[in-house]
Amino acid sequence: MSEKEYVVTLNKGVDYAQFNQEMIASTGAGNIPDRTVDVADARALSTRNTHYALTDAEAESLRNDSRVTDVQLRPEDRTDIEIGHDAVQTANFNKSTSDSGDYRDWGKITHSFKENKYGTSTSLGGDFSRPYSMDGTGVDVVIQDSGLQVDHPEFFDANGNSRMQLIDWYAASGVSGSQSSNHYRDYDGHGTHCGGTATGLNFGWASNARVYSVKVGGLEGSGDSGGIGISSCFDVIKGWHQNKPVDPKTGLKRPTIVNASWGYSGSIGSSFSNITSYVYRGVTYNSSTAGWSSSTSYHRDTYGFYPYYRSFSYRYPVRVSSVDADVEDCVDAGVHICIAAGNNSFKIADSTDPDYNNVIFWTSGNNFYHQGSSPFDTGAIIVGATDMTPQNATTERKTSFSCTGPGVDIFSAGENIISACSTTTRFGNTPYFGDSSFKQTNISGTSMASPQVCGVGAVYLQADPSLTPAQLKSKLQNDALAVLKDESNDANYGDTTDICGGYNRMLYNRYSREIPFKSNVYGLQKKNR
Repeated sequence: MSEKEYVVTLNKGVDYAQFNQEMIASTGAGNIPDRTVDVADARALSTRNTHYALTDAEAESLRNDSRVTDVQLRPEDRTDIEIGHDAVQTANFNKSTSDSGDYRDWGKITHSFKENKYGTSTSLGGDFSRPYSMDGTGVDVVIQDSGLQVDHPEFFDANGNSRMQLIDWYAASGVSGSQSSNHYRDYDGHGTHCGGTATGLNFGWASNARVYSVKVGGLEGSGDSGGIGISSCFDVIKGWHQNKPVDPKTGLKRPTIVNASWGYSGSIGSSFSNITSYVYRGVTYNSSTAGWSSSTSYHRDTYGFYPYYRSFSYRYPVRVSSVDADVEDCVDAGVHICIAAGNNSFKIADSTDPDYNNVIFWTSGNNFYHQGSSPFDTGAIIVGATDMTPQNATTERKTSFSCTGPGVDIFSAGENIISACSTTTRFGNTPYFGDSSFKQTNISGTSMASPQVCGVGAVYLQADPSLTPAQLKSKLQNDALAVLKDESNDANYGDTTDICGGYNRMLYNRYSREIPFKSNVYGLQKKNR
């Protein structure tokens, strides 16, 4: 009997202890194996995931159990999917010479005014006074990515003191495991850029927040290792947050907000001819259907299947049930999470949308291609990206690459965002304010849009640390500017202005009465350290 390590994900609210007892008691009741099942990983901090040693037949039987969401191999062990981030660089604006106009931290300018740059006023009410600096003071920001360059000046405060918190995540959370000595290094550059956008001294919103880094296994740069496995990377954050002390003066813990600018994808190979059929809005289409074609434009315009090409294959978003359950666990524990929507122009549906259960079948598998990619949870904040070019005098537009649809909760600036970068980076870069010891660069992607929301979210949590994840999400959406173009809720996925039923709101920071920049943000000089 050949066994593999499978993750059994239970429906929310199922009696976790009872199910586990049935699995190890050799009862054989219902879909439970008729033998004593070994627990490969108990996942003590998870309320929904347990890893069991199962045969393929036992895993298939358990999928039919009404208490079970899904049974999948550990994400780390699957060969049909890969984890990654797909930020791109289309130009390299040298901050020392291009300090004017929209190239100058245009995202912050766009998101900082009650009246946007086109003069379109919002209907916001309430008190916008700023009795103290709104810079994320008292908030913990976790960058869950490729790591951070911890000595980068962007992660210091105005007095030259580091805001980086270098902790052993396993020890701090109570999760079993050993942290690599390379955990606090960024060999890719993506994580440092996201961290700078959310928390940087000059580039970020939460410029006085405490900064934490969880390096995720699989996101490390070339030749690197040291990340925390995906099956633990949310557990450690949840456990650490739960172990925080309560401030006796407020009765509250320091708020935690996480940025996760990454996702899972699968491959259908190098040719669209590998696609055998679709179930599109309840109707099956295949090679016998009149007009069937293997062209990319046909699949995009007809079924909204618009994958991106990478590593010699066409790729599409993939949901991993165990990862999504971990996100939900984190949110339920009071952790605020911002997630990049993705860069492949897909419509992310929700459970009530007619596209939610659209299925693509190809020569080696199938996928619900409009359900988005993991990590995902409706309690998190899913962020799409706007570009630098307005649609017209009063309307912004989403980027050509941003995912959209009802599953996207808010949009923010994601094209050519200037921020910190590690010295070991896959991106082109320029010296940081003239200091070649450190780097800065511009990158485009929903990866850059999500930390904008994360940083502003930290400012909101500074103003009211009692906010639940649902309350923070609602506040950000309610305050946001309704300036995006929404043409339809249909399949015109290639239209750069169409948000396909997405939440038509662009990030606005209600606590910015003036542009929240340090005096040197335009490249005059770097802060003294």
